[in-house]
Amino acid sequence: LLCGACLSKLNPLRKTYQHQGMKLHVLYEYNEFIENMLFQYKEGLDTELRFCFLHEDRRYIEKRYKGHTLALMPSSKEKTQARGFHALAEMSNVLHLKKIQPFSKTEDRKQSSLNYEQRLQIGEIIRLDVTKTLPKKKLVLFDDVCTSGATLTKAYELLKQENITAEALVLCAHPLFIQNHT
Repeated sequence: LLCGACLSKLNPLRKTYQHQGMKLHVLYEYNEFIENMLFQYKEGLDTELRFCFLHEDRRYIEKRYKGHTLALMPSSKEKTQARGFHALAEMSNVLHLKKIQPFSKTEDRKQSSLNYEQRLQIGEIIRLDVTKTLPKKKLVLFDDVCTSGATLTKAYELLKQENITAEALVLCAHPLFIQNHT
């Protein structure tokens, strides 16, 4: 779905890192090209881009996570309503994996406008909906960008409180995150 010129602007990783006791699998290094694509998709409401993000890795992801359920990281209700779509839900629809949305945000905080220290506090607003039935195994936390890892860490901690284990998959990780985990 992406031309050769666009594909050459991606920095594929396909690496697994240990983060706060959780396996975190990263497909790409976050760079200006991915940042612009995500901005066009989310803020520019260019929903056709939803097919592009995971298309190149679809078979790899489906093989690696066969039988798993993706637990999508939350977007605020306000942001989802304003966009008219849940960005991660649409993005992950190219995958033939079961998906659930067990997490929510108690307030709208746009992470891209926060500095690194503020992003570390993002977990304060994430909640797990315990009324939803969650699989006890083969659960994969899914997010588009990992900058500090705070969102995934909070989601992982909430699941551990319910005696549920999980690992994580992200489209891309910020270079500082990668540097801090090597």
